[in-house]
Amino acid sequence: MLATAEADIVASQFLKVEAGISFNLFQHNGLGAAALGVGAVAYDPVGLTLRLAAQHQQWNDWQAGENRLLATLTAEPAAGLRLATGLAWRAPVFDAERYGSPFYWCTEVPERNLLYRVEWGFVRREQWQASGWLANFDRFTVHNPQQIPFGLRGAYNLGREWNLLGRCGTAINGLSGLILSLGEVAVEMGVQREF
Repeated sequence: MLATAEADIVASQFLKVEAGISFNLFQHNGLGAAALGVGAVAYDPVGLTLRLAAQHQQWNDWQAGENRLLATLTAEPAAGLRLATGLAWRAPVFDAERYGSPFYWCTEVPERNLLYRVEWGFVRREQWQASGWLANFDRFTVHNPQQIPFGLRGAYNLGREWNLLGRCGTAINGLSGLILSLGEVAVEMGVQREF
């Protein structure tokens, strides 16, 4: 179980700062992940945005962590269709004293991954909206290349700038013959305040 806080700050019409922090409440109790990023709008008519971000994720019970740098290009070429592609550089940390530091980037096993996201908003009403997504990264996570994460996301407007949010997802971990192997199911609920 996670407790997460996220903030998106629009610094100007063409610049956005994104941040977040997540805590594990049971397994790996304590800080779980942190992220900080900045996005610069390159071409506003299609929302073409270059994003640079740093992520830190740690697993306290295992005394392991990972620091990541991400560079992505996102766009919304049609109403309700959001696309992203990019690159990630990953630095796994297995040092018992340094795994919790977002500033430790030395690793013997660096990784590079391609990033992708496709999200389609198939319902948009005055009070609520729903979308389906296929993506191997989010604000706090970069999935391994052999995983294919997908799911549904929804939002309901509670009024006065408050929204109720929900997300459900899983991942295809492997394909052998015609048998799919699915990973764990993640269910997220939360509220959002815009001001």
